[in-house]
Amino acid sequence: MLLAIEVIFWVSIFVILYSYFFYPFILAILARFFSTPVKCSDNYLPSIGVLVPAYNEESVIEKKIINILSIDYPADKLSVWVGSDCSTDRTEEIVSAYDDQRVHLWRAPERGGKTGVLNGLAPVIDAEIVLFTDANTMHRPDSLRAIVRNFADPKVGGVAGHIEHALAEEKENAETLYRSFESKQKYMEGKLHSTISAFGGFYALRKELFSAIPKNAYSNDDVLIPMNTVRKGYRVIYEPEAISEEDFTEKISSEFSRRVRIGAGNFQAFFWLRDFLNPFLGWPWFCFFSHKVTRWFSPHFFILAAFSSTLLFFATDMTLYRVIYSTAAVFMLSGIAYRIFPLRICRHIFYFLTMNCALFLGFIRFISGIQSAAWSRTERG
Repeated sequence: MLLAIEVIFWVSIFVILYSYFFYPFILAILARFFSTPVKCSDNYLPSIGVLVPAYNEESVIEKKIINILSIDYPADKLSVWVGSDCSTDRTEEIVSAYDDQRVHLWRAPERGGKTGVLNGLAPVIDAEIVLFTDANTMHRPDSLRAIVRNFADPKVGGVAGHIEHALAEEKENAETLYRSFESKQKYMEGKLHSTISAFGGFYALRKELFSAIPKNAYSNDDVLIPMNTVRKGYRVIYEPEAISEEDFTEKISSEFSRRVRIGAGNFQAFFWLRDFLNPFLGWPWFCFFSHKVTRWFSPHFFILAAFSSTLLFFATDMTLYRVIYSTAAVFMLSGIAYRIFPLRICRHIFYFLTMNCALFLGFIRFISGIQSAAWSRTERG
């Protein structure tokens, strides 16, 4: 019995360490020696249709349209397509008021969330490249040229851009650090073959490769659409020089709810992407399993590690288990203490713990059943 508990403990610890430490290190080595260059061209300027899903975005939608139309890109090859998920505010009125043939409004027949907007609007966009973005994501002037130059390579089907949070330096938070960590992994995965996911507010796809995703897909289009592209034999790469910015909510409750929603969508994606668990798929399998599967299930392994270490602490007198248990207790208490003592190190631990807690609650929401992909607008800073 004791041996079984020890096995559970060490397997759990290994999976956690592999997901957050070993895999990024191994990935960096592999990307250096087995990278496949992308044949870029700054002269490749295909037509782009910018798809903006919107639900009650009256406070930012005009700023968003102005931002897109001011980007350094040929005007006759750029269009804006706002997909309203039956907004009840002035969003549709603001878009309709634009006297510009490049600006289009599409209204969903019924509320279906972001998924419904993407499935309904993407097929009717008249452009070679569809750029998926959020209403609160603002693009830098050179961002579109940077992202589409990669499509000069016929093997590239999708390109993920980089998103930075529009926060003052003194308000930099753990989410920014995590984004940087994720960005580096996406870049290295793209060098091997394909990144497993994009940042949902900024990624592009060849229109001909778009396939409808399940209608109840819940906050996971940025995983399903890139992986569908890989299924079709194309690469999805990450372009760090295509930069956009988005406002970040400072309300912990709103951000936590968003994380729970993303967590539920992640577990949906896991079961829809089970075919990528086949090792014969090569790099896509390796990256999907190492980056996503181990990360999505890390809260489960944290729980197993916590229970098994507690049992080992009381069932044995081995110094090793007592040190591990005490260290883990200090780690947990440091995160919890952030609400009282807002030290920088405690802030990062607090974020890490809440992120995994939200992911586990997302799992609970998933197994409870997701009936609709409709979403409510997140209040932003």
